Amino acid sequence: MPNDILSISAHCIDNPACIFTGSDMRIEVVIKNIGNGEVGYPLQYMQARGPNMRLIDNASEQSQVLKTGLANHALKRAFTPIAPGQSIALQSVIKHTELRMFRTEFVDVTAEIGVSAGIQTAGSEEALPFKGGASLKIIGRDTLEREAQRR
Repeated sequence: MPNDILSISAHCIDNPACIFTGSDMRIEVVIKNIGNGEVGYPLQYMQARGPNMRLIDNASEQSQVLKTGLANHALKRAFTPIAPGQSIALQSVIKHTELRMFRTEFVDVTAEIGVSAGIQTAGSEEALPFKGGASLKIIGRDTLEREAQRR
């Protein structure tokens, strides 16, 4: 049931097409309340820890799970309220070195982003497990130029 209450989406900040130019990629994960009641989400905990991320090289299909940060476990019980129809955002960074771990040029990576947390719904004292995710395709500018030349 908790997975029907929140929707997850992600985008690259200041770079809507997620074009990799050699710099770190700043991303934002948007968590929206699509239910009818208020939901408590441990935003401070998740911001300190960061989302779960797995990078997949689209050419070789190799993948690598990125490390999350350490966060104070007491923050898991500090819930940020999200009213129906409202959303909150988590920001994170994918380092340029992580995007180049499969190849140094012609980057073509899918980032699978997950946000698993205990959430609190209206009228419930206990945290319910929530798991949601989104993905982003990150492609190098040189990869796009090479594809354009082939056409």
